[in-house]
Order: sequence, then structure tokens, then C-alpha cells
Amino acid sequence: MLSQERLYYIMSLIRTKSFVSIAELMQDLHVSKSTVNRDLIELEEKGLIKRERGGAVLKKMAATLSSFNEISVNDKEFLQTDEKKLVCDQAALTIQDGECIYIDSGTTPVWLLPHLAGRHLKLVTVSPYLLQKLPPNFIGDVYLLGGEFHPQLNMSMGPMTMELIERFNFDRAYLTTNGVNAETGEVYIFDFSVGAIKSAVMKRSQRNYLLIDDTKFNTRGLCTWTHTRHFDQIYVNSFPSHLDMPDNYTLCAPQ
Repeated sequence: MLSQERLYYIMSLIRTKSFVSIAELMQDLHVSKSTVNRDLIELEEKGLIKRERGGAVLKKMAATLSSFNEISVNDKEFLQTDEKKLVCDQAALTIQDGECIYIDSGTTPVWLLPHLAGRHLKLVTVSPYLLQKLPPNFIGDVYLLGGEFHPQLNMSMGPMTMELIERFNFDRAYLTTNGVNAETGEVYIFDFSVGAIKSAVMKRSQRNYLLIDDTKFNTRGLCTWTHTRHFDQIYVNSFPSHLDMPDNYTLCAPQ
């Protein structure tokens, strides 16, 4: 395939999916990673896309995330991996043996899982994706909550899931979100139903933690589902320098 044909293909795919990964383009186009990167650089220089770690998005993608432009779990797996790992390495220090913990859906909490190896825990989640990443030497109990399954998000949701959450008492909940307004404290998600799941978990948990990377400060979602003051601790790799950081934030830096 000629260079111009590849560029047309990439643009067509991004318009359809909002986000494309480098790995996906390498497979579809049968080219090397360096070739894909050159193509993405060219499209970015033309002002058509914005490169993200692991892929690219449309430059004019809507600022407010909704179900129409939310990126799938598989496409987000390789975005901001260093930052996610830093955040989860720090948050994992709070986990105690014998506890019942809830771990949220999404690609950030996956980095908590290496810290669960050999731990005696009761792990609850709505995410089959999360369980696929669980260390083989995890020795605790696992509760995968059912309900209406959403393939793009790789999670259960809906009334049945809400009913099951109401039966649990969590010691700790590790949650994620699409965006955070660092000035107002609003916490955003792209869908009201997903926000309802997270809110229900928080009500059933003694301690709640939010795990985010700093790109979340630049993202607004359709739904405000909670406020940052409701978390015992918020773990992030950096905070906007022009603002005073609240006491319940923990900055996670490389050792």
C-alpha cells in the first residue's frame, strides 16, 4: 500500500473509532512500527490528528466524552502505562490481607494486580478484562458481578449489577474515571449508568480511592458522578501547578 493510501486508511479508521492504536495499524497495514509512527507524525503536522501514547485520536474530537466517542478498553490498554503503573504502585500499599476489596473496570486498575500475588483477599469486580490479567498465584477469592454485559467496556452494568453490589460490604474500593476538574472537584464519566455503578460501590465501601493519570485533568465527561472530596485519597502522577493541591491527593513519582 502506498503512503497516501495508508494516510487515507488511517484517517478513515480514526473517524470511525475515535482512537486507533499503533499495534492495530501495524496489523491492518502490514507495516512496521516506525512506518506507522511516520504516518501519524505526518497527519499530526497536517493538523488532522493528535498523537497519544500508543496511538492517535482525531484532533477535533469532542471535548465532552459520551458513549459516542468513549475509547474501548482494548484501545486504551497501552495509553499512559508508565503513569498508571506509578499510581497503582503507590495505591497498592493500602491493601491489607484479609480485606474485601473492589477493583474498578478499566485499564488503570490492572496495574494493581501484580501487587495481589500471594495475597489473602476477597476481590470483587465487574470486569472480566481485569480477571484475565490476574496473577496465576493469586490465592484469594474472586467475585465477578454479573448483569448486562457491555463488550466495548468489557464490564457488567445495569440493575442486576447494582443489586449485587448492594449485598457487599467493601473494606476498600479502587476506582477510576474519565476526567476530573481540578478547580471545582467534579469527577466525570462518559455514561450515567457507569457512574451509577461507581457511586453504588462508594456507598458500600469504608475507604475509597481514585486512581488517575494527569491527562484526566484535560477531559470532561457527560456525567458528573461524584466530587473529589468524597475520596479518602486520590492517586495521580502530577497536579496542575497553578492550583493548590487538596490534602487528599497523593503525587506518585518515580523512585
